[in-house]
Amino acid sequence: MQVDTQGGRVIRINRTELEWLGYRADEVIDKRHYRDFVTPESREAFDAAFQKVLGEGQEGGTECELLCRDGTRLPVAIQGKAHVTEEGFQYSRTMVFDLSERKAMEARLEQQALTDPLTGLGNRRALEDQAAMEIARAERSGAPLSLVAIDLDHFKRINDTYGHDVGDLVLQAFAELARELLRDGDVLCRIGGEEFAILLPNTCKEQALQIAERLRRAIAATPAKISQAMKEDTTLAYTASLGVTLVSAGETTLKPAIKRADQKLYAAKEAGRNRVHREDA
Repeated sequence: MQVDTQGGRVIRINRTELEWLGYRADEVIDKRHYRDFVTPESREAFDAAFQKVLGEGQEGGTECELLCRDGTRLPVAIQGKAHVTEEGFQYSRTMVFDLSERKAMEARLEQQALTDPLTGLGNRRALEDQAAMEIARAERSGAPLSLVAIDLDHFKRINDTYGHDVGDLVLQAFAELARELLRDGDVLCRIGGEEFAILLPNTCKEQALQIAERLRRAIAATPAKISQAMKEDTTLAYTASLGVTLVSAGETTLKPAIKRADQKLYAAKEAGRNRVHREDA
């Protein structure tokens, strides 16, 4: 592709890039400025790169997004180099590279880094990332934000008695059950072993207690199917202990709330397991 000195007017463009953008050559050449195709969010980076081409270095490059005719956005890398004669700058010869596959791979890797592979739930990092956004939102709106800590009871006994394959099935069964019961916007994560946490936006402590109790009852009433590991139509009953707390105003991270919820969870276990304790109980 080539653009001229008139603010980056397109004077030559190849067929591949036209196909990316969804335009014909006669709609672009000598009629459109390349900057028109750059999304507003990435124009600043594009402009800075173009100024480098016009400047002493006469080369510039950046990553940006192109807005295609059908409304889709195409991530690209642009590398430009000035063509200069005795009369000065004539045009910029620019190479454009489609970054779709690379960006998709980066997105997959990022998602994997935030996902527990066994249950498909978010992991501890995902919980912390989501909590940062929800805490900021709650601070702005004044809406309550609650946290529930969950630990499956006697899970070591399950692993020791039936094996880790059965233990994995129990974890997966819990994750599926909890996803079905929770509301849109609730954030369920596995934070380690048989430990889980639920972040409840716009939820006061009383509402969180009701949600936790409903989940506790459902767990106790829904044995996990373990036939995959036992080679027979078998289920295994299990229970969970839960601790509930409110994320306090002024707390900038979830750590203090996790500590309080864990304390109530351990109190529930000491009181006999298969129960919910809240912060002021």
